[in-house]
Amino acid sequence: MIKAENILQKRLEYFKNKEYEKIYDIYSVDSEFRRYFETKESYGEHFNNLIETFIPESVEIYKVLYNNESAEILFLEKLRDIKEDKLICCYSKSYFVLEEGSWKILKEIRESILNKGF
Repeated sequence: MIKAENILQKRLEYFKNKEYEKIYDIYSVDSEFRRYFETKESYGEHFNNLIETFIPESVEIYKVLYNNESAEILFLEKLRDIKEDKLICCYSKSYFVLEEGSWKILKEIRESILNKGF
């Protein structure tokens, strides 16, 4: 089983490889993400617009807490705004749950800080 914190690294890889279907699959069926994007196709449309604007650069994990069938991860995610050539740093917290033996993202909270000149 892939650790919850490794799911975030995988998402970065999937994004760079334009594998939106795999990104969709790492979210829990009970997540806000899945309530908003009810199908892979609906997320695929959004993803195609997203990749014209942003490129993920890195994910830095700061804290991982496991509690039986749930996990919380604090991390810094760096994205490049292609159009404005600015680095966006998102201080984030992801909540994971175990579903059918795999960690899935249930909820995410992000706080963005825009850095100019990076």
